[in-house]
Amino acid sequence: MFRKGGEVQASAALGNGFEAQGAVAISNHIALTTNFSYVNNHSNQYTVTTVDDEEVKYHRFFEGGLGYYTNQGNWCYEIIGGYGRGEGEAYDNYDFWGSQNVTATGKYDRIFFQPAFGMNKKLFHFAIIPRISIVDFKEFVSDVATVPINPSAEVFFEPAFLGRVNLADNHLMLNFQVGFSVPVESDPFYDYRIFQISTGLGFRFGGLHANKGDED
Repeated sequence: MFRKGGEVQASAALGNGFEAQGAVAISNHIALTTNFSYVNNHSNQYTVTTVDDEEVKYHRFFEGGLGYYTNQGNWCYEIIGGYGRGEGEAYDNYDFWGSQNVTATGKYDRIFFQPAFGMNKKLFHFAIIPRISIVDFKEFVSDVATVPINPSAEVFFEPAFLGRVNLADNHLMLNFQVGFSVPVESDPFYDYRIFQISTGLGFRFGGLHANKGDED
């Protein structure tokens, strides 16, 4: 949701874990993005995140992207593609180790393609993001053994809605985001979170001033 080159945006949010996002418009049409998410339930035995019946103990993911953006007055459009790597640890029953429950760590790569369109109004900004992700698990590791993963990568359709309330002349914003993750073909062999929601604060600096009449 950039307006012009030189603009920097950053946000931190809580939802199904902690998220930090950052982006910079390096020109009037080219932008760089980063995203980091983190969940750690090791330190609190009374708080356990679950996906289906799987107890998620730990998850970490980082990705970066490069894309094109443009805007026409209040409206903005962008297409971003990128790559990320992550790992997660959970306690569950896995076919790799028979019928026993074990704590296992899975490592994966993810490639994403993210078109988006939105509107920058004076008080409220929003964007609709029909994202496509390709997730490829490489291996699972437990106290028992390391198991390489051979199945092909899974494609997910991940539509999301982002809303931002302008709190301080485009410098500080209240962000909220909701999204879904749905496999395009068949269900993968691993569990995944279908619904995501988060809320937090966002910051916007540089390249802030729109053309006259753009903030009706």
